[in-house]
Amino acid sequence: MSERPFLSLSRRVMLMGSAATLLAGCAATSPRSADSANDAAPSVSLADVRAVREIKRLQHAWAHYAQAGQWADMARLFTPQGVWTDGTQSTAGRTDIEAHLRRSMGGGESSLAAGCLNLRLFLSPVITLSPDGNSARGRWHEVAMTGVQGESAGWAGGIHVIDYERVASGEGGLGGWAIAQMHYHPQFAGPYDKGWTHVAPSVPMVSFHYTPDQAGHPWGAARAQAAPSNMAAQAELVLSEGLVQNLQAAFGYYLDRKMNDDIVDLFTEDAVLDLAGTGQYLGKAGLRRALALFGEPGLKTGELNDRPQLMPVVTMGADGRSATVRNIEIGMTGQHGGETYWSATIQDFSCVRGSDGRWRIAALRRMPLMRATYAKGWQDPIAAGLPSVAAAQPDRPSQLADASYPGHAPAPVRFADALAPEPAFVGKGEAATLIARAAAFDGAENIANAYGYYIDEFRWDDTADLFSTDGWKELSYIGTYVGRERVRGSLFGRYGNAGRSAAFMAIHQKTQPYVTVSQDGMRANIRLRLFQFNSAAKGQGSWISGIYENQAVVENGIWRIHGMDLDYVWLADYAGGWAAIVPGASERYRPKAEDVAKNPPDGPLRGVTFAPYPAIAPMGFHFANPVSGRAPATFLHWSDGRRAAASE
Repeated sequence: MSERPFLSLSRRVMLMGSAATLLAGCAATSPRSADSANDAAPSVSLADVRAVREIKRLQHAWAHYAQAGQWADMARLFTPQGVWTDGTQSTAGRTDIEAHLRRSMGGGESSLAAGCLNLRLFLSPVITLSPDGNSARGRWHEVAMTGVQGESAGWAGGIHVIDYERVASGEGGLGGWAIAQMHYHPQFAGPYDKGWTHVAPSVPMVSFHYTPDQAGHPWGAARAQAAPSNMAAQAELVLSEGLVQNLQAAFGYYLDRKMNDDIVDLFTEDAVLDLAGTGQYLGKAGLRRALALFGEPGLKTGELNDRPQLMPVVTMGADGRSATVRNIEIGMTGQHGGETYWSATIQDFSCVRGSDGRWRIAALRRMPLMRATYAKGWQDPIAAGLPSVAAAQPDRPSQLADASYPGHAPAPVRFADALAPEPAFVGKGEAATLIARAAAFDGAENIANAYGYYIDEFRWDDTADLFSTDGWKELSYIGTYVGRERVRGSLFGRYGNAGRSAAFMAIHQKTQPYVTVSQDGMRANIRLRLFQFNSAAKGQGSWISGIYENQAVVENGIWRIHGMDLDYVWLADYAGGWAAIVPGASERYRPKAEDVAKNPPDGPLRGVTFAPYPAIAPMGFHFANPVSGRAPATFLHWSDGRRAAASE
């Protein structure tokens, strides 16, 4: 974890085995300790699980509408009396909210004009439902990347605390939910050429709407609810939504590392890849040819190809065998010591479920939105598409219109009203188990994101209380601490009890979850991307990129973190970005041996200590390829924190 601006990278041991052995890692029953006899699956209704999913889908849709400049559609996601506020000004009612969005985001225009960029990235949700299930509150990070060609480019970021209300069909919103109040708490901002700083000399803490227990059980109070018809089928749709989201997350993680075999495995045999401005590629042979646009397979020394997959909006088909996903990919690419780039791409996935029960990508439509050099930023963009490569000639012309910045207005976007319609199939399996497995996706993500918000504020008691009794975490540069109280002591011992410095904020934004759930829904692994912005009261900010691999378990009906470690990929100052990283610079944060001796760890770190970039180190995965079962070179088995287990 990164409780400070730059902390270490821990790397796993290389563990190889058969695909069958590897896939068994999270399919086994939940681990039971001596004091876990009272463990029970969370008491969760299907309606509550779906509510949390619909709320996240609603907020992601709001951000997609913002990118497209659809102010009226954004305003319709509020209740009729909804309020937008940043604490100093407030706007109420859909008409006035639409006018405010038009002024603040669109320069007074009815839509976003060509030459304007309005990326509003909503990340790291922590959602909790009210006891009656009819309202909810969410905490989100926002990162805004905005600009006008030839005039400006800028950053802004902060925390949104958003209240949601359940609404009747036809009353606005999406999925039966609407925004009642959206309260933005700005934290950092600045022009691209100078980078961001605090919005005030001392940025106050944003009050937490949840406790560690509430983060681990976000579905409100247990209460009697009428069982819907065909409940197993409805539960299967919600569970499948998580599996489809996994598919696009896996695509991004494999693309980061240019793992071409694994990327191609995710697609159907007759898949179509359509790249706006380039052409269509047919079948797996076409896919392999298209991947040449990203360079040769595998990362070479000094090469960066980070491509976070953000804000997925999943819509399930009534048949339970088809789905679509829209997301935004942010590219951070290039060569250490050479040219580096920003990019943004809109992606639409069409997914199908095969007769083997596995989801695959049947079609992917990539619409390049923006590309710019790191040196100049998106005020001075270059052609949005990747440069052509002789070996990557398409099979036929693209069917997608070019809607890229800066020469074109954004393409309009529309979303189905709800995550899924009434199922047109009869469900199979036990509904309660399907619901528990679906709930695990949100329970694991909620506590992982709550952790990030707590450590931002140096709230070590709350941080430790997210862990299970025997939970563990690796403390950067030092080793592994096993047990909740050991975790607590390690945090206070390392960072003290003085709270966050007014001069510096570490903003841990965790996104792109890939969740693997045990068959009984009592245990999960979750992989997340760290997209960290560090802000200072004076001077430029800095960056951290990395991968979290968490273990989560149900303990006494509440999801808890059972294990946590983090592999950093790169750590960089804003000036120069990842191209200017000095190899080995993060070693300056090594703690003194005498300080470590005061509270020695229970086990060693499981690999290299420092962020490797521009070197390319192995990257572990807790999951095999979700379609082919291909085992990763570095497989992360379930661990007790003291060592990586060779088998379950």
